[in-house]
Amino acid sequence: MSEYQYYEFQALERTLTNADQSYLKQLSSRVELTATNAQFVYNYGDFRGDPLQVLERCFDLMLYVTNFGVRQLMLRLPKGLVNRTTFEPYCVPYYICVSTTEKSVIIDINLTGEDYYDWIEGEGWLSGLVALRDELLQGDLRLLYLAWLRAGLLEDADIDLEVIEPPVPPNLKQLSPALKTFVDLFKVETDLIAAAAEASQTRQANPEPVAEWIAALPENERNHYLLRVVKGDPHVSVELIQHLRQMFSQPVVNAGKISGRSLANLMASAEKARKQREHKEQLAAEKAKRARLDALAPLADTLWQEVFRLIELKQTKPYDRAIAHLKELRELAEHQGNLKEFYNRIKQIKQQYTNRPGLISRLQKAGLLKS
Repeated sequence: MSEYQYYEFQALERTLTNADQSYLKQLSSRVELTATNAQFVYNYGDFRGDPLQVLERCFDLMLYVTNFGVRQLMLRLPKGLVNRTTFEPYCVPYYICVSTTEKSVIIDINLTGEDYYDWIEGEGWLSGLVALRDELLQGDLRLLYLAWLRAGLLEDADIDLEVIEPPVPPNLKQLSPALKTFVDLFKVETDLIAAAAEASQTRQANPEPVAEWIAALPENERNHYLLRVVKGDPHVSVELIQHLRQMFSQPVVNAGKISGRSLANLMASAEKARKQREHKEQLAAEKAKRARLDALAPLADTLWQEVFRLIELKQTKPYDRAIAHLKELRELAEHQGNLKEFYNRIKQIKQQYTNRPGLISRLQKAGLLKS
């Protein structure tokens, strides 16, 4: 299998300048550029740039996907709008890191493992993850908690199973579309999420009287924020709502609940949840199968007639359709306790059509001939 590496960078708060685009083209002739996005695909060779530097200079998000065990997501957040100390409890050395530059806080989720040794096209994933950045700016820490959960299952991470989980954010039972995309791409086990969510509070977003708060601001403050809106300041919305909450209400606190559960506790709960889920799925599948076979029962004679009609056509595709019908009839016979009668009819088919090797071989491969 050939090597595959995919890098994608996305700018959200500005468009790329001519200088930015020239800089990116110098890094690789393979770059696919738009005014806000850059993609690099490698089947041999490597990216010549430093992804962190490229992110810091030009973009707000980066996704890196390979077929040799790497999934990486980096997000750049304005330093003045977040408190990096709220992110630090979720860090795992080498896998989930938070760093600070002059103007930004960088979250780097870089997971590697055997589960990621598969072929997956990187294109199309980042657009589904973009909203994670805004969620973090709003104080939503579920992304970091889910990343911590996933890192805990990586063999190379060598995390002590007795380590106590970080604060459990609210609303883990109801993930946003962007979080669901992250779960899919990074293969976070749903049973583990369900186990973790048992300690996650459910919080409803209550309407806030933002219009009243703005009206109550001193005129010079309103003009200050209005001027920033006119100038296209991308941070003014988040900064304004934070300021209003500090002045007129309690700030929205998304700090998680301290549960005291260890990673081992979570894994045990996830295993229990998996068994319960699989049992429910099995019962549901059996119920659906019984309903399907009960509906098929009145049509059995018609189906047998169709089998013989298809056989008489002496063609490959009709043979395949006949075998499919016979499999259904075997299921029905087993459901009704009439397998002996079913195999007697199959025996008759074999005797009647001994000169049809294509049919006989299909019966054999389908396991319809009793030895």
